[in-house]
Amino acid sequence: MKVYVMRHGETDWNARHLFQGQVNTSLNEKGREQARKARERVRELGLSFDCVYSSPIDRAAQTIEIVTGLDRSQIHLDDRLKEMNFGPLDETPFEKDSPAVGHLFDKPSAYEAPEGAETFAELEARLSSFLQDLRKNHPGESILVGCHGCAMRILLVLLGYLPLDEIWNQGIGNCAIIELTLGEDDGFHVTQMYETQDWFGQK
Repeated sequence: MKVYVMRHGETDWNARHLFQGQVNTSLNEKGREQARKARERVRELGLSFDCVYSSPIDRAAQTIEIVTGLDRSQIHLDDRLKEMNFGPLDETPFEKDSPAVGHLFDKPSAYEAPEGAETFAELEARLSSFLQDLRKNHPGESILVGCHGCAMRILLVLLGYLPLDEIWNQGIGNCAIIELTLGEDDGFHVTQMYETQDWFGQK
């Protein structure tokens, strides 16, 4: 069983360096072009998918629609794939040194989510639940999953690929893909990372 987890293309909020979390933002034209180029790259790699899932947030679902050519109604939308809920930080500038972000960037293990926001542990728990259901419901299949940058970093933490305090050192560009393979130990393992600079020179 293989799972290909893809980050969405660029949005205007990405370009403006704003927290967007679970805000329902859409791709901008650059993001749509990134998704089209990702579609070409997926075809060149010979990847095919038995089933397709996505976060229901527009920027992720739109990316998967472009990459696969499927209509939204043909994609399994799952709330567990949403981006981390940053609560009051959403719509604010992405400033790592701002007191408002607390330890979100400098020491994630010490981050205390503000009221209305989500903790890293809560995000990890819903991603774990999603993977467990994939393993149960799609044995031996190839699955494409539309997701988000912070959620994908926490997925890497969940799978033991990197420690929580190093998540921001891991680049995950727009339309990057993490390939997971189900091992003989019945656990998922990171077997390949396809970064965007390899596809269209865009970090």
